[in-house]
Parts: sequence; C-alpha cells; structure tokens
Amino acid sequence: MENIKAFIFDLDGTVYLGDEIIPGAKETLEWVRNKNAQIKFVTNNPRFSREFYVNKLNKLGIQASIDEVVTSANITAMYLKEKEIYGKIFPIGEEQLETELQEAGLDLTDQDPDTVVVSFDTSLDYKKLMIAYKALNKGANFIATNPDTVCPTPDGGLVDAGAIIAALEASTNRKLEGVLGKPSSLLAEMLLSQLNLSPAECVVVGDRLNTDIKLAKKSGMKGAWINAENESLSKDTEHMPDYMIHSIAELPSLFEKADAQ
Repeated sequence: MENIKAFIFDLDGTVYLGDEIIPGAKETLEWVRNKNAQIKFVTNNPRFSREFYVNKLNKLGIQASIDEVVTSANITAMYLKEKEIYGKIFPIGEEQLETELQEAGLDLTDQDPDTVVVSFDTSLDYKKLMIAYKALNKGANFIATNPDTVCPTPDGGLVDAGAIIAALEASTNRKLEGVLGKPSSLLAEMLLSQLNLSPAECVVVGDRLNTDIKLAKKSGMKGAWINAENESLSKDTEHMPDYMIHSIAELPSLFEKADAQ
C-alpha cells in the first residue's frame, strides 16, 4: 500500500448500482482516505454533470468533490476545445453532452458537421442516425465519448454508445477513430497529470475488463477487477487484471494482505 498513492474508481457497477450503494463501498472509500491516497471517480456515462455525481455520492454517504469526478462528456469537451481540426460538431447524445460542448465554446450543428461525436443517447432517433450517416460518408471525423455497449442498471442495463457506433460503422463502412472516455490513453494522461503521479502509483478499480482494466493496463497502472459473477479468465486474456476481487468491499483486505506479505 505504501507504493500506491491514488485509486481511480469506476462508478456504475462498482460504487453503486442504480440508486443503491454497493455494500462496503462507503467503508472502502473511507479506508482509502484514511491512507491519505488520492481518489478519482471516473464514469463513461455522459448523461449527467460532475455536480450530479458529487451530489449522488454525497447522498449515498460517500465524500466526494467536483475535482475528483471525471465524466466522458467532460473529457470529450476538454479535448475537442484544444483541437481546432475537429471544427463544427454534430453530437449524438443528450442534453448534458451538448451543454458540456457548448460551455467549452464549441460550435454545434446538424448541417455538414466536420465531426460526429457519438455518445449514450436515450433520445436517439432515425433523424440523428441519418445526419451522422451522411456526414460520415462525406468524410467527417468519427469519435465517441465512450465505447460501452450497455450501461449497467439494476434491471439489466440500457443500450449505450457502443451499439450506436456499431450501427454507424456497419452502415458507412467507417471505423471509429477515437474514444475519449475509458479506456482512452488521453484520459489516462489527463488523470495522471491531475494526480501528479506515475502510473505505478495508481490503481484503477472497476467491473469491466474492456474499459476499466484496459485503461489501467494500457497506461501502466495497476488494475483491480471486480469479478462479481466469478467469471473464469483464460491465460491469454488480453487485459489481465493485477488483482481480482468479488466486490469493492474486499479492496482494503486485499492491500492489507499484500502489505503483510
């Protein structure tokens, strides 16, 4: 534990599920703070603001500040603001994504955009798909806030950005050019810069191998996978976690056991 200076936590499915806190999450986060380690809460869900997540965590009894929360919409807006090449943006997403992009000073349009940004969108309709389809066929940039196919919920999940990406890839014969949320290297660089730490001093804790653990392994951070379903991993698993636990509640005992050894 003495070598670990920060924990980067996924939210949905790791700290809570829906509106219910996962047992042991509050105690684990208190343990992290008592160890004087830094905390980041990182979600690929772009539908809500950072203030929303702070309020949600606080209501669940978990201490959190605005500087500790990163969303895929937040990081996407920050990145696009710095890159003039992306020009005018057409977002497939909800109000919060549009708000983040507009507050960053970006020009949003549904007429001949330079870039299509795909995100989680429960208001998706055929008109949006056709605007994106036509723009991509004309050569528009093709990026996404997150690659998740399903957003976890207590009743089985919601169709997420990954499914929309797949539809556009299939219809345009284009491939997605970049993701800004997990497991993006750009996100990893931003987190490490904010924490002012080396990758070896950070642990990513999450329930998804293809986003949370991939983020860790691509950037040189440690990855703690929450394997709630007791899945078996083959030896050739592409992004093998460094640690495997059944719940966030087991994190303190995992590191205290390691320290004892």
